[in-house]
Amino acid sequence: MIPTLIFLALFLLGLFLALRPLWGPKEPFPEPPRREELLRELEVLKEEVQNLEGEEKKLALARMVGLERALEGWRPPEPRPLNPWPVALALGVVVLLGVGLWRYTLPRLPGETTVTARAEARELKALQDKAKRTGEVADLLAWGRRAYELQALDQAAEAYLEVLKKDPRNVEAVRRVGILLFMGGRPDEAEMFLEIAQHADPKAAEGWLFLGNLYFQKGEMQEAIAAWEKYLEVGGEARERVEGLIAMARAQAQGGKDGKSVYQARCAACHGAEAQGGLGPKLQGNPILRVPEAVREIVLKGRGQMPAVPLDEGELKALLDYLSSL
Repeated sequence: MIPTLIFLALFLLGLFLALRPLWGPKEPFPEPPRREELLRELEVLKEEVQNLEGEEKKLALARMVGLERALEGWRPPEPRPLNPWPVALALGVVVLLGVGLWRYTLPRLPGETTVTARAEARELKALQDKAKRTGEVADLLAWGRRAYELQALDQAAEAYLEVLKKDPRNVEAVRRVGILLFMGGRPDEAEMFLEIAQHADPKAAEGWLFLGNLYFQKGEMQEAIAAWEKYLEVGGEARERVEGLIAMARAQAQGGKDGKSVYQARCAACHGAEAQGGLGPKLQGNPILRVPEAVREIVLKGRGQMPAVPLDEGELKALLDYLSSL
């Protein structure tokens, strides 16, 4: 509603600017009278002058002479030429504003987020419609996989939960629900789903990666190391990154309360070893770090896809000091 009102206001402004040259400023002198008006005034003076005397008659005769001279040299006023440039400029601005508002503010198709293109959203919508129409597990899985790839997490969760209703033993759905629960800030439930999935399918690298991240975030370093080593054993692709996480977890297992150690232990799995971003947003240069109270709130209570991170006061203070230095 608000974008529509903004567009209407800008459209009316552009229309005003486009029409304003047609109105134009008032001339400093009025336009000369038309020929018919001069002739009528002359006829009236000719009738009245016969009844006038003295000074009044002289003035009337002088006015008659002036009217006759004006009639001899009378020319109709020239029409003001229309300058097309202000109109074209104003209309161009309106068109550009309309395109911008349509592209960036109008409601998008279901499933279309800031990271999905409109074509991908149409594809996702088609998969959703088919899955809901047929109810087949294969169609629900196709919808869930595509939604997961496009980070349309609400749709992915809906699709995989529907799969579990029809096939509770579907390991992919169990694993993906666990991952989505973890990303949604529900680590205890996520742990149960991920452990069940990995017990059923120990060769799924994705499950070991997220299970390691979950343990790491909970501060269970040995369990995190074991899960990530399983990830490497089954051929996980992010080998270099996970090896770095294992090294950090081993260092953290030996203790350490400085801010960088707390960050590496509790935050690096999602935000990157150098706070460059990963599953979570980039923290280097992030303006929210200038507001320590907001960071404290997010860390302790979670927000969006980030779960709460249980820290004691000393760890939290050390972490906030470290984050403020990034």
